[in-house]
Amino acid sequence: MRLAPRLAISLPLSGLLLAARAGGMDLASAALAAGLIGAMVSPAGGVAGVAATAALAAAGAAAWASGPGGPAMVFAALPLVGNLVLAWHFGRTLRPGAEPLITRYTRADHGEVSPALAVYTRWLTLLWTLFFLGFAAVNLATLAGHGPAPGPVAALNLLLSLAFFLGEHAVRALVFPRLGPVGLGRTLRAIWRADVQGHAG
Repeated sequence: MRLAPRLAISLPLSGLLLAARAGGMDLASAALAAGLIGAMVSPAGGVAGVAATAALAAAGAAAWASGPGGPAMVFAALPLVGNLVLAWHFGRTLRPGAEPLITRYTRADHGEVSPALAVYTRWLTLLWTLFFLGFAAVNLATLAGHGPAPGPVAALNLLLSLAFFLGEHAVRALVFPRLGPVGLGRTLRAIWRADVQGHAG
């Protein structure tokens, strides 16, 4: 899954989504949010294919939001979809013969990965997968009427994701001091580099 075509579609959609939310356009917001997720999970490798997937997702969400429950039902389902997508994005790289996602990012950053670091990044990829699956289970319980309110869950999901991300960077710096300081900018550059290298390969 290439990152660049997804960003080319998802970034404009994000801006439109913010504008629609600010303008109180609930139906448009639901469609744009679904389109944003569609862009990020599209199997297509180019901008046109990603755009087509986003358009189909947006159209489906708009049709759903026009029925019983309205846009609120779409918004209630989006956290579940988002967490499942992220769990799939990480988890699919744990299959036999595949390189774990965070191992690939680390290799793009440092050029080589020691056996100890490979074990660490594989476990880290698994932990992120389980993290998103755990929140997906909570989202599903909420949709079924047996879980906590969606607003606090979404806020907790975001805050714990950020805490996990930043906390892991601190742990990695202690366990592997030779890697040097790890920060958000360096991580994003590694992700971009891995995407470019994968496409070139």
